[in-house]
Amino acid sequence: MSAQRTPKRWCKGPTALSTQAALGALVLAVGVLVYVFDRPAEQLAFLSAFNFAAVTPAVFGVVGGSLPTFAHTFAFSLLTAAWLGGGKRAGLWACLTWFGIDSVFEIGQQPQIAVNLVEIVPGWFEYLPLLAQADSYFLSGTFDTWDLISIALGAFAAYLITARTITGYRNHE
Repeated sequence: MSAQRTPKRWCKGPTALSTQAALGALVLAVGVLVYVFDRPAEQLAFLSAFNFAAVTPAVFGVVGGSLPTFAHTFAFSLLTAAWLGGGKRAGLWACLTWFGIDSVFEIGQQPQIAVNLVEIVPGWFEYLPLLAQADSYFLSGTFDTWDLISIALGAFAAYLITARTITGYRNHE
């Protein structure tokens, strides 16, 4: 009897999770390279020692404008989905969560919103290294509609990857 290909659902094995995590890490690394080669050193303090923007031509060109926002949403959605154990539900929640977080941070850079947002940022943020610069981020950042679009595309692409890496085929007799 010939083997019949039937869909295998909810494959949460190590291969799917490692694929999601590896792809997320790879795309995050590409996003970081934009800051290394195309952005001024001041934009990401911890990478300033590795910044080559002043001595090399722009590597990423026009794409480099919104690539980091795409990469951030895409990568952290995949990494979170893998950390949650995979599956369509985990992928959906991870992608929606990072879409929401990144969208709030992007919209928060609009000047009219930034001033009001800074007033409600809790004082205890200054004691958390990742949140200590929140005021500066909102007040000094630049809102860009293309960044919002890249956030949506990053979340959508990550969901497609999570959905694809949990399904496959196995042989049945």
